[in-house]
Amino acid sequence: MVKFLLLALSFGLAHAQAELEGKWVTTAIAADNIDTIEEEGPMRIYVRELTCSEACSKMGVTFYVNANGQCSETKVIGYRQEDGKYRTQFEGDNRFEPVHATPENIVFTNKNVDRTGRTTKLIFVVGKGQPLTPEQYEKLEEFAKEQGIPTENIREVLPTDTCPK
Repeated sequence: MVKFLLLALSFGLAHAQAELEGKWVTTAIAADNIDTIEEEGPMRIYVRELTCSEACSKMGVTFYVNANGQCSETKVIGYRQEDGKYRTQFEGDNRFEPVHATPENIVFTNKNVDRTGRTTKLIFVVGKGQPLTPEQYEKLEEFAKEQGIPTENIREVLPTDTCPK
C-alpha cells in the first residue's frame, strides 16, 4: 500500500510539473492595489517561461518588466514553503502559488509585501498567447471577488506586451 501511495504521489508531482513547465505569456493580471499593475507598474510582469526542479520544490519564473519603454528580462526562483506556497524576492517579498492549471492557462495567486510594507494581493493568468474567452474572463471575475480584488482591477495585458517573445 505504501508503495502505491508513493507511486501515486510521484505521478501527481510529475503531472503537476509537466503542466506547469514550459513557455507561457501573461494573459491577465488583477490586484487590489491597481497602481502596481498599470502599464509600467512594478508588478506588471510579462511571463515567458516556468521551470520546476527538485520535484517542483523550486519554481523558476522568467519574465520581462517594461519600464520607461525598455523591456528588462528577469528570472526569479521561488522556493516551496511548508504551506505549499512559493517564496521569492522581487519588488519586495512574494508568496505565490498555482491554484488552477489546464493545458491552456495557469492561474497564480500572489501576495507581495513591498519595501515600504504595503501588501498587495494579485492574480496572474498565464497562457499560450490567446486572450481569455468570455467564459474564462467571467471565471476570473468570480475568483477575483473571492480574493477580495475588485473586478474593475482586472487588466488584460496581452495587447500591451511588446517585450521579446
